[in-house]
Amino acid sequence: MQVNFQTVNVNNRNMKYQNVRPAFTGTPHIHSKLFDPVKKQYDNLTEFIARNYYEKFYRSKFAKKFVNKTKDVKNMTTHMSAIGATLISGMYTIRTLQNDKLDPEKRKTLALNDVMTWGISTAGSYFLDSKLANWWDGVTTRFAANYLLDHPKAKRTRTFGNWDPKNINQFMQDWFNIKNKRIDELNKRIETSLADGSYKGLRKPNLQHVKAEEAIPYKNIRDFNLDVLKNKRLTTLIDGMGVLKSLFVFGMVYRYIVPVLVMKPANMLGAYIHKKNAEKEQVQETNKAA
Repeated sequence: MQVNFQTVNVNNRNMKYQNVRPAFTGTPHIHSKLFDPVKKQYDNLTEFIARNYYEKFYRSKFAKKFVNKTKDVKNMTTHMSAIGATLISGMYTIRTLQNDKLDPEKRKTLALNDVMTWGISTAGSYFLDSKLANWWDGVTTRFAANYLLDHPKAKRTRTFGNWDPKNINQFMQDWFNIKNKRIDELNKRIETSLADGSYKGLRKPNLQHVKAEEAIPYKNIRDFNLDVLKNKRLTTLIDGMGVLKSLFVFGMVYRYIVPVLVMKPANMLGAYIHKKNAEKEQVQETNKAA
């Protein structure tokens, strides 16, 4: 079976919603009309949900307020991944403890396994994600350099000349130095205007010295692109690189690394707790018999 993805776009002035829905088209070579009625009903259902639920939600005051409040939050992908993992792990833990088909002690061991996996996975994911940040900035910078090599117009050669994206780090530093020089020149002009009285007729904001802290080195290629190159497509790709890194880290840690490492210690801890409870019950029964 081949699964394609179709998109339904809902636009308004402030936001864009994209609903992804799978369309089952059967085998690549054989077209069958047997499932056409089902497919039609499925498409109608997803269209109904998109129009009457998702669209209304994304246009609601709550959604707009949430977007405005969280637009400047850093590592949003990391936080959302952690929240999703917490909800799923909590659901599994509760269902395990409520499963009457399992032995009570077995339920506790499995629930302990779930909790330990969630706790270590969450802490480990945040730690690894932050530790990889500087290294990933380098990867993203090299990615941006290759993008600029393939898209010469994004280099803004009319403004900056035919500079080589392979030396993008040096170009970022040079541009920072140029920016500092311009700020110094501007401050000197302001001082001269104040000294000789030529400031008359100028608006007050033009007489304010530019603060030195406004000219700080670019922390990463994203900041440089936003301030200098101003290429929207490159900004989107850079943001995608950050999302890719966080999703990969969380996926690997939650799905593969921690579950394998935690299983044996959790089973040992569960067995230890079971042994201690059994010994405690045995002592209580002995005391009652005596």
